[in-house]
Amino acid sequence: MMREWIQGGSWKWSLGLEEDKHWNLSNLSNDTTCVTISSMKKELATKNCQTQLPFLCTKDNMVLVKENKSWEEAFEHCRGLRSSSTSKIHFNLLSVKPGDEHTYVMNKVMEADREEVWVGLRFLGDEWLWVNGADMLYTDMLQCPVSKKHCGALSKNDASTVDARDCSERKNFLCYSYNP
Repeated sequence: MMREWIQGGSWKWSLGLEEDKHWNLSNLSNDTTCVTISSMKKELATKNCQTQLPFLCTKDNMVLVKENKSWEEAFEHCRGLRSSSTSKIHFNLLSVKPGDEHTYVMNKVMEADREEVWVGLRFLGDEWLWVNGADMLYTDMLQCPVSKKHCGALSKNDASTVDARDCSERKNFLCYSYNP
Protein backbone atom coordinates (compact mmCIF):
# COMPACT_ATOMS: atom_id res chain seq x y z
CA MET A 1 0.00 0.00 0.00
CA MET A 2 1.38 3.39 -0.89
CA ARG A 3 0.56 6.84 0.47
CA GLU A 4 0.66 9.71 -1.92
CA TRP A 5 0.14 13.45 -1.71
CA ILE A 6 -2.98 14.50 -3.59
CA GLN A 7 -4.14 17.87 -4.82
CA GLY A 8 -5.88 19.87 -2.11
CA GLY A 9 -3.30 19.16 0.56
CA SER A 10 -4.07 15.74 1.96
CA TRP A 11 -2.56 12.24 1.97
CA LYS A 12 -4.34 9.23 0.54
CA TRP A 13 -3.54 5.50 0.65
CA SER A 14 -3.33 3.83 -2.76
CA LEU A 15 -6.26 1.64 -1.64
CA GLY A 16 -8.44 4.68 -0.89
CA LEU A 17 -8.14 5.13 2.90
CA GLU A 18 -7.70 8.74 3.96
CA GLU A 19 -7.87 8.96 7.76
CA ASP A 20 -4.65 10.05 9.52
CA LYS A 21 -4.87 9.68 13.29
CA HIS A 22 -1.29 9.11 14.43
CA TRP A 23 0.93 10.44 11.67
CA ASN A 24 2.76 13.72 11.43
CA LEU A 25 3.79 14.31 7.84
CA SER A 26 4.23 18.07 8.05
CA ASN A 27 7.78 18.08 6.62
CA LEU A 28 6.47 18.01 3.04
CA SER A 29 8.41 19.77 0.31
CA ASN A 30 7.69 20.10 -3.41
CA ASP A 31 9.68 16.98 -4.33
CA THR A 32 8.36 14.66 -1.57
CA THR A 33 5.00 13.23 -2.51
CA CYS A 34 5.37 9.65 -1.25
CA VAL A 35 5.78 8.17 2.22
CA THR A 36 8.18 5.60 3.67
CA ILE A 37 8.03 3.72 6.94
CA SER A 38 11.04 2.72 8.99
CA SER A 39 11.00 -0.98 9.83
CA MET A 40 13.06 -0.29 12.95
CA LYS A 41 11.38 2.82 14.39
CA LYS A 42 7.93 2.37 12.79
CA GLU A 43 8.01 6.05 11.83
CA LEU A 44 6.72 7.58 8.63
CA ALA A 45 8.66 10.09 6.56
CA THR A 46 8.08 11.82 3.24
CA LYS A 47 10.38 10.99 0.31
CA ASN A 48 10.66 11.72 -3.35
CA CYS A 49 8.68 9.04 -5.19
CA GLN A 50 11.69 8.31 -7.44
CA THR A 51 13.80 7.18 -4.45
CA GLN A 52 14.56 3.48 -4.79
CA LEU A 53 13.78 1.61 -1.56
CA PRO A 54 12.65 -1.88 -0.55
CA PHE A 55 8.88 -2.23 -0.66
CA LEU A 56 6.06 -4.35 0.65
CA CYS A 57 3.03 -5.43 -1.35
CA THR A 58 -0.34 -6.16 0.22
CA LYS A 59 -3.13 -8.31 -1.09
CA ASP A 60 -6.78 -7.39 -0.77
CA ASN A 61 -8.38 -10.39 0.90
CA MET A 62 -11.96 -9.20 0.34
CA VAL A 63 -14.14 -10.76 -2.37
CA LEU A 64 -17.44 -9.35 -3.62
CA VAL A 65 -19.67 -12.21 -4.78
CA LYS A 66 -22.21 -10.95 -7.31
CA GLU A 67 -24.71 -13.74 -6.74
CA ASN A 68 -28.01 -13.14 -4.99
CA LYS A 69 -28.32 -15.37 -1.93
CA SER A 70 -30.02 -15.34 1.45
CA TRP A 71 -27.76 -14.57 4.42
CA GLU A 72 -27.46 -18.29 5.31
CA GLU A 73 -26.64 -19.23 1.70
CA ALA A 74 -24.03 -16.44 1.56
CA PHE A 75 -22.52 -17.67 4.84
CA GLU A 76 -22.27 -21.25 3.49
CA HIS A 77 -20.92 -20.02 0.15
CA CYS A 78 -18.06 -18.09 1.81
CA ARG A 79 -17.25 -20.97 4.15
CA GLY A 80 -17.14 -23.32 1.13
CA LEU A 81 -14.60 -21.28 -0.83
CA ARG A 82 -11.03 -22.56 -1.05
CA SER A 83 -8.08 -21.08 -2.91
CA SER A 84 -6.66 -24.58 -3.59
CA SER A 85 -6.82 -28.05 -2.11
CA THR A 86 -3.41 -27.65 -0.46
CA SER A 87 -3.93 -24.11 0.87
CA LYS A 88 -4.72 -23.43 4.50
CA ILE A 89 -6.62 -20.28 3.56
CA HIS A 90 -10.24 -20.16 4.75
CA PHE A 91 -13.11 -17.80 3.91
CA ASN A 92 -15.94 -16.26 5.89
CA LEU A 93 -18.56 -13.54 5.55
CA LEU A 94 -16.86 -10.19 6.09
CA SER A 95 -16.80 -8.38 9.43
CA VAL A 96 -16.10 -4.65 9.37
CA LYS A 97 -15.28 -1.90 11.88
CA PRO A 98 -16.47 1.72 11.80
CA GLY A 99 -14.06 4.32 10.42
CA ASP A 100 -11.40 3.80 7.73
CA GLU A 101 -12.13 0.10 7.40
CA HIS A 102 -15.85 0.75 6.80
CA THR A 103 -15.02 3.45 4.24
CA TYR A 104 -12.67 1.08 2.39
CA VAL A 105 -15.28 -1.70 2.36
CA MET A 106 -17.91 0.71 0.98
CA ASN A 107 -15.78 1.15 -2.16
CA LYS A 108 -16.29 -2.58 -2.81
CA VAL A 109 -20.02 -2.36 -1.95
CA MET A 110 -20.44 0.23 -4.72
CA GLU A 111 -19.38 -2.46 -7.24
CA ALA A 112 -22.29 -4.74 -6.25
CA ASP A 113 -25.22 -5.53 -8.54
CA ARG A 114 -27.67 -4.86 -5.69
CA GLU A 115 -28.25 -1.84 -3.44
CA GLU A 116 -27.18 -3.84 -0.39
CA VAL A 117 -24.71 -6.63 0.36
CA TRP A 118 -24.61 -9.16 3.19
CA VAL A 119 -21.84 -9.06 5.78
CA GLY A 120 -21.14 -11.47 8.64
CA LEU A 121 -23.33 -9.78 11.26
CA ARG A 122 -26.15 -11.78 12.87
CA PHE A 123 -28.52 -11.21 15.79
CA LEU A 124 -28.47 -14.35 17.93
CA GLY A 125 -30.00 -14.74 21.37
CA ASP A 126 -30.05 -11.18 22.56
CA GLU A 127 -27.05 -9.61 20.87
CA TRP A 128 -25.45 -8.74 17.53
CA LEU A 129 -22.45 -10.95 16.74
CA TRP A 130 -19.89 -11.09 13.95
CA VAL A 131 -19.50 -14.65 12.64
CA ASN A 132 -15.73 -14.46 13.18
CA GLY A 133 -16.04 -13.33 16.81
CA ALA A 134 -14.85 -9.73 16.20
CA ASP A 135 -15.96 -7.04 18.65
CA MET A 136 -19.24 -5.32 17.83
CA LEU A 137 -18.32 -1.63 17.53
CA TYR A 138 -21.47 -0.28 15.84
CA THR A 139 -23.49 1.33 18.63
CA ASP A 140 -26.55 2.22 16.56
CA MET A 141 -27.82 -1.36 15.98
CA LEU A 142 -31.27 -2.05 17.42
CA GLN A 143 -31.06 -3.98 20.68
CA CYS A 144 -34.29 -5.75 19.80
CA PRO A 145 -34.57 -5.84 16.00
CA VAL A 146 -37.91 -6.21 14.20
CA SER A 147 -38.98 -9.81 13.55
CA LYS A 148 -36.85 -11.51 10.87
CA LYS A 149 -34.47 -8.52 10.56
CA HIS A 150 -31.63 -10.39 12.22
CA CYS A 151 -28.89 -10.14 9.57
CA GLY A 152 -26.47 -7.35 8.72
CA ALA A 153 -26.13 -5.65 5.36
CA LEU A 154 -24.22 -2.66 4.00
CA SER A 155 -26.17 -0.27 1.80
CA LYS A 156 -24.91 1.87 -1.06
CA ASN A 157 -27.25 4.59 0.25
CA ASP A 158 -26.00 4.64 3.86
CA ALA A 159 -22.22 4.63 4.00
CA SER A 160 -21.91 4.96 7.78
CA THR A 161 -23.44 1.87 9.38
CA VAL A 162 -24.62 -1.71 9.05
CA ASP A 163 -28.37 -2.17 8.59
CA ALA A 164 -30.60 -4.92 10.01
CA ARG A 165 -32.35 -6.86 7.24
CA ASP A 166 -34.57 -9.92 6.78
CA CYS A 167 -32.17 -12.86 6.47
CA SER A 168 -34.19 -14.39 3.63
CA GLU A 169 -33.68 -11.39 1.31
CA ARG A 170 -31.41 -12.13 -1.63
CA LYS A 171 -28.32 -9.96 -1.94
CA ASN A 172 -24.73 -9.93 -3.16
CA PHE A 173 -22.27 -10.52 -0.33
CA LEU A 174 -18.71 -9.94 0.84
CA CYS A 175 -16.34 -12.76 1.79
CA TYR A 176 -12.81 -12.42 3.08
CA SER A 177 -9.89 -14.83 3.24
CA TYR A 178 -7.78 -15.57 6.29
CA ASN A 179 -5.12 -18.00 7.38
CA PRO A 180 -6.06 -19.52 10.76
